[in-house]
Amino acid sequence: MEIIDAHSNILSTPDYVLELMTEMNRLEIAKACISGMGSMFNSVSNKDILKIVDDFSPRFIGTYFVRPGVTNVMEIQDAHSLGFRMLKVAIPKKPYNDSAFLPLWGAAQRLNMPILFHTGLITVAESSPKDLILSMDMHPLRIEPIANSFPDLNIILSQLGGHWNRDAAELARMRGNVYLDLTGEQDGWRQRFDAEGLEKYLYWEHAFQDIVFGTNTEPPKIKQILDEDMNRYNQLNLDINTLEMIFAGNIKMMLGIS
Repeated sequence: MEIIDAHSNILSTPDYVLELMTEMNRLEIAKACISGMGSMFNSVSNKDILKIVDDFSPRFIGTYFVRPGVTNVMEIQDAHSLGFRMLKVAIPKKPYNDSAFLPLWGAAQRLNMPILFHTGLITVAESSPKDLILSMDMHPLRIEPIANSFPDLNIILSQLGGHWNRDAAELARMRGNVYLDLTGEQDGWRQRFDAEGLEKYLYWEHAFQDIVFGTNTEPPKIKQILDEDMNRYNQLNLDINTLEMIFAGNIKMMLGIS
C-alpha cells in the first residue's frame, strides 16, 4: 500500500533532511509534503523548502508556510509559480475567519492548493514571544466560514483539532471539503485514542475516509506514529479502500497526483 506523509516539518538541525529520507526509505514512505515554519519553530524557511524539493525530487512536495496577517496573496501566487503545491497555515495575527484573510483562501482555491490548518495550542521556540499567539484564533470552528465560502478548497485540520477534537470531527462530518489528520506527539493528545477510542469522535459511516495520514514529528519517531496508526485502524477492521484513502488517496486527490 502506498504511503504519503501529508504533514512533515523540516527542522533547521544538521542532516535533518538526510535522516528523514533514510527513515522514509526504511518505512517505504513514497513521498512527504514538507514545510518550513521559520525560526519561531526552529525550522527552515520557505526558501529552504524550495531547494530541498528541487534537490530531492520527486520524494518531496513543497508546502508553503502562511502566517495570516503577514503573508499576502501575491506571495501565495508566487509560491505556486515556483512549484509549491500546498499551504500550511498557523499563528494568524487575527482569527482564521477574519474577513481580512478572505483573499488568501480565495487564492488557494483558485490555484487548487489544499490548506493544512494548524488547530489547537501550538509550541514555539523558547526565544519566541508566546504572548503574541492566541490558540483560540486557531479553533477548528474558525474554519467553518472558510469551508462554507470556498467549497472547492480542500482543507485539512491538523491534530484532529488539537484540544477541540469533537468540534474538528463534526466540521469534517458536515463539510465535504474538510479532512482531518491525527498527528501529534506520542505522549500528547493521541493518548486519548486508546483511552477513549477514535470511534468516539469519528462515529459516522465512512468517517475514516475523511482522514489524511501525516506524522508531524522528527525522523526517529516516525515509525512509532505509523505503527500506532496502522494498529488502531487494524483493530477497527477498516477496509482496504479506506486505508488506501487515508495513507495516500486523499492527499493525492487534493494535489492532483495520478
